Amino acid sequence: MDGVVSTQVGYTGGRTPNPIYRDVCSGRTGHAEAVEVEFDPDRISYEKLVEVFFAGHDPTGRGRKGVDDDSQYRSAIFYHGEEQNRSALAVKEKIGKSGRLRSPIATQIVPAATFYRAEEYHQQYYEKSGISGCPVR
Repeated sequence: MDGVVSTQVGYTGGRTPNPIYRDVCSGRTGHAEAVEVEFDPDRISYEKLVEVFFAGHDPTGRGRKGVDDDSQYRSAIFYHGEEQNRSALAVKEKIGKSGRLRSPIATQIVPAATFYRAEEYHQQYYEKSGISGCPVR
């Protein structure tokens, strides 16, 4: 997207320092698989990034492994500062009231914790695997 400077995948929101993929998949670290997005606020707003985040997945699901809120696949926004928190909450509320979704939004909006970069084979995974990627609605 125009305004996105860089992205990297990794793990955050858990209690285990320096996790690796195998650890996170165990479900015992508390970490979520996440994407860290560096962006230029003069070219794209944080609010727009949050809107794209909500459009790119089902925010009503609690993870691919059932209803466990501690799943590494949980839907979460890890914000930096109160301005981002307010923006994320406002977008979540707007989407929740829009009538587009059949269930309540399960996305967590929580303060950012330490971000641990995932192993290199996870970076740009779709490109490396020849997969076209997920469509953003």
